[in-house]
Amino acid sequence: MSWMQIYSDNDPLPERPPIFRRGFPTVVLALTGAIVAVTLIQFNAPNSVQDWMFAVGAIAGGPGFENVYRPWGDFAPYVLHAFLHGGSFHLMMNMAMLLALGPIIAQALGRGRASAILFLIFFFACASGGAAAQMLWYAIDAQDGIAIGASSAISGLLPAVGFIRNGWRGAWSISVPWIAINVVLALLGGDVGVMKIAWAAHLGGLVAGFSFPVFAALARR
Repeated sequence: MSWMQIYSDNDPLPERPPIFRRGFPTVVLALTGAIVAVTLIQFNAPNSVQDWMFAVGAIAGGPGFENVYRPWGDFAPYVLHAFLHGGSFHLMMNMAMLLALGPIIAQALGRGRASAILFLIFFFACASGGAAAQMLWYAIDAQDGIAIGASSAISGLLPAVGFIRNGWRGAWSISVPWIAINVVLALLGGDVGVMKIAWAAHLGGLVAGFSFPVFAALARR
């Protein structure tokens, strides 16, 4: 069976600049462009190539995936799932959120190559947290499942933006509605119409996003 068949301290930061005052962060544009480019390849590639991309990058768990072949290793999907999407709406929604939230975080971390690298590490740390939570859920649920999309990482941007605006209180206030939404999704089994929502990946990414103060401290140094 192919992959495509299965898939159907409250320390303030040193500066809180208004968005775009120093220009749109290049690292956010580059990341968005890379995700869009890879996803468009996924959408338009032959089925054999799409299957390979899923084998490389999709989060997958359950009895049917215990010995599945991973061309780039078992840990590559923890990062690379953010470059694959389930449709045009899925892609556009995630990229809109990345373009809205990403610049706030990138500018708060500062300018320069080191700050851009910090932003990317934070983004993919959130993605990895989301992937780990989704894999844990697959193990608990004992059902086959596949999850893709950048929403795991983007969920982690929420508490970061809240922390930048109003410390820990801001991080929690912006996160609680997203937690509530995903708890409801979990109670519904993740089904929203024809879509299957990876609610565990959202919550895992959100939890990872609370590590942002560590990155803010590194940026100050």
